Amino acid sequence: MQTQTGCRRLFLRGSVLHPPWRVAIYLIAFLIAELVMSILVSLLYIGFQLLMGVPLEKTLTALTEGRLPSLLLLAIGISRLAVALGLALLMGHFLDREPAETMGLDPTRLGKDTAVGLLLGVGTMILIGATLLALNPQSPWPGKAVWWAFLLDAVALFPLAAAEEVAFRGYLQRALTTWRGPIVGVLVPSLLFALFHALNPNVSLLALVNIALAGAVFALAAERTGTLCLPIAYHYAWNLTQGPVLGLPVSGMAWNGLLAVPVGGPSWLTGGAFGPEGGLLSTGVLLLSLLPLWALTRRPSSLIGVMRRQRAEVERQGALPYRHHRLTVTEPFFNDFVRSVRHRARRGEIVLLLRRADGHLLLHTKSFYPAGVFRLPSGGILPGESVLAAARREIHEETGLAPRALRPLGLISVTFRQGWHRRFFHSWLVLADVEGDPRPGDAGERISDFRWVPSEALPSVAAQLRALPPDWADWGRFRAQSHEIGHDWVHQ
Repeated sequence: MQTQTGCRRLFLRGSVLHPPWRVAIYLIAFLIAELVMSILVSLLYIGFQLLMGVPLEKTLTALTEGRLPSLLLLAIGISRLAVALGLALLMGHFLDREPAETMGLDPTRLGKDTAVGLLLGVGTMILIGATLLALNPQSPWPGKAVWWAFLLDAVALFPLAAAEEVAFRGYLQRALTTWRGPIVGVLVPSLLFALFHALNPNVSLLALVNIALAGAVFALAAERTGTLCLPIAYHYAWNLTQGPVLGLPVSGMAWNGLLAVPVGGPSWLTGGAFGPEGGLLSTGVLLLSLLPLWALTRRPSSLIGVMRRQRAEVERQGALPYRHHRLTVTEPFFNDFVRSVRHRARRGEIVLLLRRADGHLLLHTKSFYPAGVFRLPSGGILPGESVLAAARREIHEETGLAPRALRPLGLISVTFRQGWHRRFFHSWLVLADVEGDPRPGDAGERISDFRWVPSEALPSVAAQLRALPPDWADWGRFRAQSHEIGHDWVHQ
């Protein structure tokens, strides 16, 4: 029995495969699938070149030196993105058992985060280009690229950047951050990101260090915003400005740009044939870019990153159950909910299952609720507040009771949908044993009455919430979920 328990702990965390195993499976599957797709695309390209009369040796030389035509690059990028995203969604559903939103695929603030990412990518690379011109006091001459080729390059580079962000900042970062927190979630995928480029032409140790640093910057962008919009835009704009615009090598791949910025000076500074990522100039610029990145992402655009950090803290002793659901709601409810989260700066919420000695749970009602409607107490998690600290504070404010023990039961998340708009939110269910009679500790809570009910009554409470009139229907459906799931978890 002990051997079986040890094996279970080695391979399983809770009811799902342990995160290191999931990371290993994803990396191996991604690399194999990406290699196979790249070989197939390259063989098709070589065959096409032979039909066009291009000597095989010339084509192979261009491929090994990284001088890929735009159409081939686009085909590789699309296949790589399909592999990265397809694997992430499949493994996320069957092995991680988490929704796509928690991987950063949440369109919240898509426009703003994309704009910030483009600004950072273009700005940092222009700074590098200006420094190279200062080291080589001469005007940049026109490059060999023509406009139609530039447009093809601009299209081809996007799926390449998106594929790497989905793989390293999406799937891998999610798995590791939820398991061991943001430090591991940022550093480990960044090191793997560097190793992914270890076979690029003209690579050096400094180049790998800089690529790991760039990966960490992109990972911080994903961690701060909770989505992949900013890191994808940052990554894409960096590559686009570096190669197709300035004509500099991109991670060892030669490029014909609209301009041809002269590269002179020691390679340890400029990067030489590998491109700016191979020199200390990029090291300084990447570190400098952390200042505007931090300033422009002071508030998370999504609670997904916050939820990951909370899970790493709460689930140190083992994984807890997690459920996600999606609700299509009316515009008034959606707008009111969004305003409420912003105004109160809530970082998710806790739903309290306060249990007395006979097993009964505490419900409350408020003065503005429909008549006769009771539900489990709940409250927001404040910035910088832990889940259990929020539970203690809310118990005191809403009931005046002193809990003897607090135990998180699990996590529920929801994606509210209203037209094209989406909003992610999450609730921790916390069980606490209490004694005595409740009394509101804060008049601002507007609690008008309490009621003790057996835990078996939670499904009927949920049914009453789901049957509320239209003005309260969305709120009732949202609140009913925690009562139905809470019933299941309490009785487990």
